[in-house]
Amino acid sequence: MTRISAVVASFIVLFMFSSPAFSKEMKVDSKDSYGSAGCGLGSMLFGNQPGAVQVVAATTNGTLGNQTFGITTGTSNCGKGVINTSANPSIIQFVENNMDNLAKEIALGQGESLDTLAELMDIPSEGRSAFNENLQSHYSSIFPNDHVVVAGVVNNIIAVTLAN
Repeated sequence: MTRISAVVASFIVLFMFSSPAFSKEMKVDSKDSYGSAGCGLGSMLFGNQPGAVQVVAATTNGTLGNQTFGITTGTSNCGKGVINTSANPSIIQFVENNMDNLAKEIALGQGESLDTLAELMDIPSEGRSAFNENLQSHYSSIFPNDHVVVAGVVNNIIAVTLAN
């Protein structure tokens, strides 16, 4: 009960500081549809409302880990992205439809599904062997547990690819 009271009190204090006078100091002068918390699910829920509500938006982005995915893929109010899956939604769809095969083939470092993924990601044919080896050596980062979701796998594949 004490923990719930502390959480409720924290939100009350947070929103008390969201007054117009306080929010003018924190207002982000931007044409973007998000505030100082940046893009992500938080920006989709709270928009560019000024004030301490941006702390809640940032916490939402950080807790759910969706900001990195949004920046990378150009989703979640994050613009074009590093790999624009809105222009090529087939990457997400392909991973969703082939996640089990991809897991096996990434572990092996080769396979038809892995080759198709490389093609969808515009990996040049001369770089595909290195791409496959890179994903294989980072298998545990791409599939950190048995309950990983499609968005997490795509995000992890892109992060590993961009890091090398």
